[in-house]
Amino acid sequence: MVRNRETKGIREVAASGSHYQVGVSLGKQCRDQAMRIHKRFKADVGRRPGMTMAKAVSAAKKTLPLSREFFPEYVEELEGYADGAGLSFDEFYADVCDLTGIGKGCTDIAVNAQWTKNDLVFAAHNEDVEPYNFEDLAIVRVKPSGEPGFIGVSYGGILLTIGLNAAGISLTGNALVQNDSRSGIPKMFAVRKVLSARGLYDALRFAVPVGRSSSFNNIVCDHNGEIYSMEGSATTFDAIYAEDGYLVHANHYLSPRMWKYESDMHTRISSIIRYNRAKKLFKKHLGQVEVSTFKEIFSDHVGYPESICRHADPSLCEAEQTSTVFSTVLDLTHNVAWICSGNPCTGEYRRYEL
Repeated sequence: MVRNRETKGIREVAASGSHYQVGVSLGKQCRDQAMRIHKRFKADVGRRPGMTMAKAVSAAKKTLPLSREFFPEYVEELEGYADGAGLSFDEFYADVCDLTGIGKGCTDIAVNAQWTKNDLVFAAHNEDVEPYNFEDLAIVRVKPSGEPGFIGVSYGGILLTIGLNAAGISLTGNALVQNDSRSGIPKMFAVRKVLSARGLYDALRFAVPVGRSSSFNNIVCDHNGEIYSMEGSATTFDAIYAEDGYLVHANHYLSPRMWKYESDMHTRISSIIRYNRAKKLFKKHLGQVEVSTFKEIFSDHVGYPESICRHADPSLCEAEQTSTVFSTVLDLTHNVAWICSGNPCTGEYRRYEL
């Protein structure tokens, strides 16, 4: 393992102050990333029959009252971010409402002190998306006024995908493709609000807000070793508890209660392979789990290129390719994040202290 303040290849930014000030600072530091993310959104809108930016903005505005009610502070951060990056807030909010690529794949493992070598609690994650998203990654350290500070990995500094806060709450998780998606609170709002929680009860509530448009499988852990997979759709959820002291998840519903919300199980073959393979490999380490355990598992290539360590398939067009762009192991006992830039089969995990 390598101890270093910066992870080569991933930008590092920090911000503090009011939520608006945090947003402005992140927007200024990540302006080029914000512009690329928004440019891709506008291009995607242009490819949809009958869709225009005006229509996308109008549809997004209808959800803004719900978003303000659920988490007004994050709306302030997004407003500040748009100002800092030089974007229209209305257009950027439409982008946040429409995000589909973030969390395209992903494999997760969480484990409590029962099974670790040094009585630690870990939440670990491989992030699988289109390879071009790598240039827009940013490791963020944020201390908003009135909230616990957190460290996380984001897109453009503002769209968090995983994180760990100073209250010992972590958020990781996986994309799910549900058949009841609707207009509502963007799923990124739940991710960000979990990292504002001071305890497990609030974190679980925040993970599945009423009125959401859709949902990730939000994996919520605390430093006591409580581990929950909040398998959500737009209209309901099931809370899977790590009764055996550990949990593995990929990109399909595990709860029988949620199976009817799976959009198309025929597209989940990679997820099935990764889930079963990760679970099999992890069981061999029970009682001796440490950071290096996750590097070994997350570097696995069974099912290549759609393996746990995913690699772009050159036979596919760029928009359909998927690759592991970063991997992380969150140590909730010591408030430390180990982050690997790119594929874990070739990268190194570097240590970041909250």
